[in-house]
Amino acid sequence: MPRSELAQRIYHQLEQMGPKERQLAEFLLTHESELAIYSSADMSRLAKVSKPVVSRFFKRLGYEGFAEVRQGLRIQQTSGSPLLSDQQPADIGTLLSNHQAQEARNWQQTLNDLQRLPLEQIMRTICQARQVKVIGFRNSYPVALHWRQQLLQLRRSVDVLPQPGQTLSEELSQLTEDDLIILIAMRRRPELIKRLMQWVGKSPVKCLLVTDPSGLEHAASADWTMTCHQLSPGGFASYASAMALVSVVSNLCLQLQSDDSSVQAIDAVFDELDELEPTFS
Repeated sequence: MPRSELAQRIYHQLEQMGPKERQLAEFLLTHESELAIYSSADMSRLAKVSKPVVSRFFKRLGYEGFAEVRQGLRIQQTSGSPLLSDQQPADIGTLLSNHQAQEARNWQQTLNDLQRLPLEQIMRTICQARQVKVIGFRNSYPVALHWRQQLLQLRRSVDVLPQPGQTLSEELSQLTEDDLIILIAMRRRPELIKRLMQWVGKSPVKCLLVTDPSGLEHAASADWTMTCHQLSPGGFASYASAMALVSVVSNLCLQLQSDDSSVQAIDAVFDELDELEPTFS
């Protein structure tokens, strides 16, 4: 899918942008089809950045302001997009190169944000909590499943919620300050996430929120927030950084664990049931 002029300008400047500008850039790239109906004030409110940030951002991209972008989008929507007729699709090699470069930027920014957190405190909470409940809806669900699978090799009492046939309310009502919720809430979140985070904010249970920059509005209700960057050169968001984050956090937890009895127990059952192919031939 060819990029719009706005997207091209954003990607050209992306590496030099600060955190707030990146937050605005992610919002623009994921809501471009809706921008023609927004005002500059709407943009500031929805992207959770100040009005001066919005103003400086568009001037940085070479526009007079957001009004120029909005007018161009309105003309494009009423006259038909010139992108499909005036541009040739990029060849596969170029597309793969673009994806590789963007994934590298996503992961580097994710790691930069991760290093600002009290990681040892978070890892100890993951390892020592009485129960860990991992929650993820829609595209966040596979990430939640993967996180549970990794943590089960380190500790007991790790579940994905809600269980089949159950509601979240039934599961959450039993949690205490000794428990931990890991909430995976990447973009295109259901409305339930807002109510869930409001409940978390009033609950004694600890919460680790894993989201992209568009979900940082919920961070105030969480104990810790890990930000996964998932920009993509194409029409689909990337979840590579979210999956990589699971691996990094699980390995950090493994380093803190002095007791490897859980791993040994799993290996013993694997040997008895012979479920997996041997590691070495």
